[in-house]
Amino acid sequence: MEEKNVRPAACAAGRAAGPVAGRDAGSHTEPEGEWSALAYDLMGQTRRLRMYGKGAMRRWDGRGRAGVLHELSRSGDALTAGELARARHVTSARMAQTLNQLEADGLVTRTPSKADRRRTIVRMTDAGEAELRSYFDGVTRFAAGMLRRLGEKDSRELVRILGRLADVLCDAPDDASEGGDAHEAR
Repeated sequence: MEEKNVRPAACAAGRAAGPVAGRDAGSHTEPEGEWSALAYDLMGQTRRLRMYGKGAMRRWDGRGRAGVLHELSRSGDALTAGELARARHVTSARMAQTLNQLEADGLVTRTPSKADRRRTIVRMTDAGEAELRSYFDGVTRFAAGMLRRLGEKDSRELVRILGRLADVLCDAPDDASEGGDAHEAR
């Protein structure tokens, strides 16, 4: 069976079966059973977003080249290659590879630091700024299309809930003590 035929069938099956197929929300016996069941369903829906959104959102993921350009734009001037690597959570080797590509395309310039010749100063060019604007215009068009398909009421509710979730996460303790024994991502 072709993959393009599998995805719509899987999407429909996921919608028909509910958030997590075969899961009985009332099967939890712990004190917060209903919250645990809801959390399980949330994780299932998040998994579906990752699975089905990958192809559609791959071009707009914001990592790599676009992430570096965005970081330079936010800085207002220039950053060192090391600062960029730390900000993007990548190794210095990975950052060097990305900067090589960006420089070859004329989107950034790299110059040795006058204060410390071991450091490389990275600046975005006018072409880099244009590339970043084009990237964000594309992301905005993509997101607007998804929201249009969702409908105005649900779109506004989604944005409201995501904002509220961001507030809750901002106020959450760093040690995850509220959630009990949390497993670290592997």
